[in-house]
Amino acid sequence: MIANSYSDKHLAIMTPSATDPDGELTELWVFGYGSLTWNTCFPYTARVVGSVAGFSRRFWQANTVHRGTPDKPGRVATLVPDEKAVTWGVAYQLKGHGQVTRALQHLTIREGALGGYTTEAARFIPADESLPTRQVLVYLSTEENPLYLGHSTQQETAVAIAAAAGRCGHNADYLFKLARFMRTSVPMVTDDYLFDLEAMVKELLGQERAEELETSETVADELSLTCRKDYVPMPCRFEYLPCRTVAECHRIETRPASESG
Repeated sequence: MIANSYSDKHLAIMTPSATDPDGELTELWVFGYGSLTWNTCFPYTARVVGSVAGFSRRFWQANTVHRGTPDKPGRVATLVPDEKAVTWGVAYQLKGHGQVTRALQHLTIREGALGGYTTEAARFIPADESLPTRQVLVYLSTEENPLYLGHSTQQETAVAIAAAAGRCGHNADYLFKLARFMRTSVPMVTDDYLFDLEAMVKELLGQERAEELETSETVADELSLTCRKDYVPMPCRFEYLPCRTVAECHRIETRPASESG
């Protein structure tokens, strides 16, 4: 049951009427502001660029699996309460019991068990003003999370990112893809924190290495297309790391995404 993964309060806030007669969720919107902007690995019905207010995006979350190791943790994005801030990202519409179930099963492991994130509800405002605002589910870290590092200077963060790599690739690849998303999807917005951090990491890496990471395709890139379009990997037999290797992903039992509700 999906309700076992989230509190009744969250589910009620997110979708007050999108349930079937048995009380199962049949529609949900999830907001991504980090790797979910380019790598979903679950089927969805709609993808909308927009923002949530009241949060700043900061690389204050350690990562010891996807973009780092226990010995050399990477840094990935989380949201920090900030009344004056706005964070841009993508909202994904999950429609039908199949899509909702698959996405939450995936995210419970990827963002919860491995990422250490908890969930909150937030108001999403689409960049396209003709579209309605809506409640979205957001994954973020808290001070109770052992992977949450708290305030870090950009220099400290840049040094960690430049040195770390995990099973989904180099930590800088994550940062560069997020910066690219901002420039291509919301070019009218200047994210000073993100762009300054990007520049610092590039300087630490050197021009040749930075360009190599910016232009190379990672395992996560290939799987984001494979998983989103035609087939969706079922839970991995190891640590549920859908981007461990492309070959492993293809060996995992799959089902057509069209079977989703």
